[in-house]
Amino acid sequence: MDRIERNKILYFLTEVPTLGNVRIKKIIDEVSDLNNLLDANFISNLKIYGLNQDSIRKIQESYERWKEIEENYAILLEKCEFKGINLISILDDEYPENLKNIYDPPIFLYYKGNLNPTDKYSLTIVGTRFPSEYGESVCKQLIKEICKYNIITVSGMAKGIDSMCHSYTLQYGGSTYAVLGSGVDIVYPSDNKKLYEKIIENGAVISEFEPGTKPDKVNFPRRNRILSGISLGTIIIETGIRGGSRITAEFALDQDRELFAVPGYIYARRSQGCNDLIKKGHAKLITGFDDILSELSYRLEGFISLEKKVNQLPEELELSVFEQQIYDVIDDNPIHIDEIANLTSLSISDCLVNLLTLEFKGLIKQLPGKYFRRDT
Repeated sequence: MDRIERNKILYFLTEVPTLGNVRIKKIIDEVSDLNNLLDANFISNLKIYGLNQDSIRKIQESYERWKEIEENYAILLEKCEFKGINLISILDDEYPENLKNIYDPPIFLYYKGNLNPTDKYSLTIVGTRFPSEYGESVCKQLIKEICKYNIITVSGMAKGIDSMCHSYTLQYGGSTYAVLGSGVDIVYPSDNKKLYEKIIENGAVISEFEPGTKPDKVNFPRRNRILSGISLGTIIIETGIRGGSRITAEFALDQDRELFAVPGYIYARRSQGCNDLIKKGHAKLITGFDDILSELSYRLEGFISLEKKVNQLPEELELSVFEQQIYDVIDDNPIHIDEIANLTSLSISDCLVNLLTLEFKGLIKQLPGKYFRRDT
């Protein structure tokens, strides 16, 4: 069947009152030829697919509106074409593989940018709109490691951790998806306009809501099931007990996805949600990306080499022999200048000169007491 005609029938089903994503998915799974759904006799026997009489009656009544629905679908396609929006259904190859397997997948997705089949290996990162310096530092370091393995990141483009996820992914040359609680032609929050455009260039902005849909509060819990469902696992970085990220976490658990949480200061309200998820055993405590790799290695095998890429630098940076020698002995843990000199067999004065150039290049950070660590 022609793709447009097939999707037109799916659109018809979405216009039937009482038929939600779950029932439509059941029909799709059971009916081999969707053309049969345009046959009145076939529709009358749909009870064999688990539909009750009320649902069958609603389909029959909607069939009487077929011409109207067909015209609405044509208008929708024209609107998408005019705005540069792609429209795909759950039966299209481009549709994210992981998302097809959740309980109530969106029948249609709208997106701007490009979807990549490797999104089945993606990771979702969400958190508070008001992160601490610690939360931002953890987010930056995790993204830096994730991008080394060309893993797509997913978030919701909200202020705070969500926007940081997208921004740091782009900074480190990665690809990212933003899942919106509005139409993909609506930038929310509005001051993320530049970020929105960069995401489209290096990934995709995605929504199940038709173009023009405003970012109403009721849309975001529905959006959150896509955030968790599209990826292998969800990482929570700072959230309150009742934060929006907790909703995403609940969806991840219901969808049998891996759930990770970054532990935080026990007296900080913004960390209570993560600490609670860890305490109850709902989320795995992580202190670095290696903890995520160890849990997902069986899923990532074949996509990435699990041998860690050590000391990978941005392509535009070149180090001298001495700079590289010093950089190799420094990691995320603070190390004293005396220990650096001992490990490199260089004088303290030589170490200090090269440490200064590494700091100028943004690779290391000096701490009080002549301690140094990688700049995360």
